[in-house]
Amino acid sequence: MSLDQTTTQHDTRAAARPGRSPQANGDTVDLGPLEALIGFQIHLLDLLMYQMYYERFGKAAMTPGMFSTLCTIKANPGVRQGVLADALLIQRPNMTLLVNRLIRAGYVKRRAARGDNRGVELFLRAEGERALHDVAAKLAAHERSLTTALTRAERDTLAALLAKIVRRLRATPRANGSAVTVRRSAAKPR
Repeated sequence: MSLDQTTTQHDTRAAARPGRSPQANGDTVDLGPLEALIGFQIHLLDLLMYQMYYERFGKAAMTPGMFSTLCTIKANPGVRQGVLADALLIQRPNMTLLVNRLIRAGYVKRRAARGDNRGVELFLRAEGERALHDVAAKLAAHERSLTTALTRAERDTLAALLAKIVRRLRATPRANGSAVTVRRSAAKPR
């Protein structure tokens, strides 16, 4: 169903329910045509996942950004900091702050790139390996709890479809000219 069809259908339903508003009953909000937008649903899912992550692990826990950065450094020893930022869609100044935090925690070491004094390569330290290992199992359980409404096949299909959308969008030229090829991991999603 297109957004136009959904909007028209929503307008018709809303007109048939005079007096119904979030303020009137206090606990129901009709999102109208937003419910048909995949991007909006993904946005809500992202927000809910972050909320649940911090409810489960607390504010002092390793952040999802720290975890994804450590995972990517582990999979790509010596990755340049700018390439890492582009691959994870983190603005470069923010990546610098994140990497500095990981260095202070003893998880990552930074080294000048060979042949390029301006470039920086990143490597995981033993402490970073341990932290990643400790968090990975907890995060896998958390991830499973988020998808309990889905069968294993549905979860695998959802993961595959989202990955397909991401690959397509990554292949689309960006206005800032950035492009990083992200290869698919041999590991299957759980």
